[in-house]
Amino acid sequence: MNAHAGKSIIRNVRVRQGETVKLGGDGDTPQEITCDDIARLALAMHEHSYFFSLRRGLNIRFSRDLNGSGTQGLYIKKEDDERRSPDLIQVVFQQTYKKDGEFLYEADLIMDRGKDYEPTVNRGKHRFVAQSAEMQIDWNSDEVQQWRLDIERLSRSPETLAGWIADDLEMLVRCASGFFCRKPAILTKNDLKRHVSAGLSLGRVDKRLQP
Repeated sequence: MNAHAGKSIIRNVRVRQGETVKLGGDGDTPQEITCDDIARLALAMHEHSYFFSLRRGLNIRFSRDLNGSGTQGLYIKKEDDERRSPDLIQVVFQQTYKKDGEFLYEADLIMDRGKDYEPTVNRGKHRFVAQSAEMQIDWNSDEVQQWRLDIERLSRSPETLAGWIADDLEMLVRCASGFFCRKPAILTKNDLKRHVSAGLSLGRVDKRLQP
């Protein structure tokens, strides 16, 4: 049964920094979401983008510079959608110069003037906040709820192989150096169970995977 069948279906949510959107009605307890709520969901999905691409069929694209302004963007859509289809989630970030204010992440501020005589400039690490966010999928849908559960599960990091198996986790293996590396790989639960059966610890598996 759809756990959200009794809730209002609300799509096309657009919210800017400082604004709040109220969801619900017709007997539902009003729920409020902000620009930062959507932005944090998108950033967490980007952090685990390989999983969401491989297991959830999503294309997650992060743009480091929009229109030469240094503004950054994060776009999430279905991989099999046509190019002109709207993004499921779209968030635009801008740099903040407030030293003590809240921010969502730090990254290089890249500015490309689009001219040969004014080359791309990296202005170094800056703090970024969400300027605006849009969702073309219902915030309370089962699909979005599954994404939240995925993020919660993927954010855990048990200290033993048995713990990984008990928590129903797969292990993403990536090259730390970034040079002469293969594509990231995923160790499934069956892979982890074989390592446990072979008497390997998490530390020994880690050493085996190191170049």
